[in-house]
Amino acid sequence: MAEIRFRDPVHNFIRFGLEEVRLINLDVLQRLRGIRQLAMASLVYPGALHTRFDHTLGVAHVAGEMADALGLDPEERTFVRQAALLHDIGHGPFSHVSEYALDRFADRSALAPDQKKEKIHEVITGYLIRNHETIVQRLGKETCDRVAQLLAEGVGDPVLRTIVSGPLDSDKQDYLLRDSLYAGVNYGVYDIHQLQRSLVCEKLADVKELMIRADGVHAVEQFVMAKYYLTTMLYRHKIRQVTDQMIIRAIVLGIESDNNKELTKLYRFEPKPKFYENYLKWNDAKFLDRFGESGKQGAKCTTLIQRLIKRALLKRVFYAPVKEFEADAKERLMSIEHPDNQSTRNEIESEIAKALSKQFNATVEPEFTILHTYQIKSVRESSRNDEASILVAKPGRMPGKFDDESVLFSSINERLSDEYVEVYAPVAWSDPAERARHLNAITPVLKEIITTHARSIHLTMKL
Repeated sequence: MAEIRFRDPVHNFIRFGLEEVRLINLDVLQRLRGIRQLAMASLVYPGALHTRFDHTLGVAHVAGEMADALGLDPEERTFVRQAALLHDIGHGPFSHVSEYALDRFADRSALAPDQKKEKIHEVITGYLIRNHETIVQRLGKETCDRVAQLLAEGVGDPVLRTIVSGPLDSDKQDYLLRDSLYAGVNYGVYDIHQLQRSLVCEKLADVKELMIRADGVHAVEQFVMAKYYLTTMLYRHKIRQVTDQMIIRAIVLGIESDNNKELTKLYRFEPKPKFYENYLKWNDAKFLDRFGESGKQGAKCTTLIQRLIKRALLKRVFYAPVKEFEADAKERLMSIEHPDNQSTRNEIESEIAKALSKQFNATVEPEFTILHTYQIKSVRESSRNDEASILVAKPGRMPGKFDDESVLFSSINERLSDEYVEVYAPVAWSDPAERARHLNAITPVLKEIITTHARSIHLTMKL
């Protein structure tokens, strides 16, 4: 069968059949060239300019390699590669940064019952796979339905599902190596070939499941540690956190304060053809250009976007582990970003802005003062994908769970997750000494404000 080779910086030459290339060339996939994999991480890691398109090709390649390692038949191999090529087409500008806004402003009452628990970008992906004219023409209605079901519900062979969405899936295998390479770090590096050689299909309750051989435990340990370290050192980097939150706040202010109709049209999801048609017109560059226009001076959204463009970032003025707060405040703080707590969050940010204005002897706008919380899962919990654990095949016996079979991981307390509270604000200092003086003075004040108001936070599931 005729193939076309692509030169990929991570996997060297990767091959695609002519039918796959025709799918890759569709505008709905080419759009991903304009959406960066790591949003604005390039402001701290200058090389991190790779896109969802680069990643998509890599995921499809890895899915094929996994299929080969597991001995799947050609039809199954083709199917999982098609699913891999289409798995990210529902992403909005700046990839995961758009997810919060989509979920916050969606009209979920209009969703079908089986969609109400899905993330909105996943709903968009499923719709596009099933309904985008050129995709359906290329793959056929039956294949499109099967791909959409596999990505959303896992209907069908559990092994195929695990290849595209599981604890060792092709998505993770690619992004760890790709993000490490482009960011110029080694935190996410692992032996992908040894990991794939460790994969096997074994029956469990008469159903074939993807597992690893017992001699592959060390390869998986390396993989999971790579995921943990890349999360802590790259995805949760201070500047990455600040830029993500600035974009999210710009979107929220643009919709709720500026009444920006174009922004509202982009992020207020409705399951209607016009929404999808408009959604596919957007990428990172268009977002920055349209909502950062200098002619819209005075718009709060524009102010934040222009700061991002000029790298005049908000400063982190407070940072503390959640465990340092009183017991009754810990769990509540992790719910602060849920829409149900918006009024409480506004109150806290307003009080923080007043304290900062006094400390810095300058006006600090509460709308641009951001209280943010986040969690880094324990390295043991990171070995799972949702509720799915990595299984270790044990011939003649029931398979074991990786985090029990691994001597390294079985010794780790699963409950030791890292949770943090941070505050970002539009303040400035001239040098490290001035920064230290301000932060030493303001930290206990901000902690007291956050602690006092935490009792008013409703316990919810964080978006």
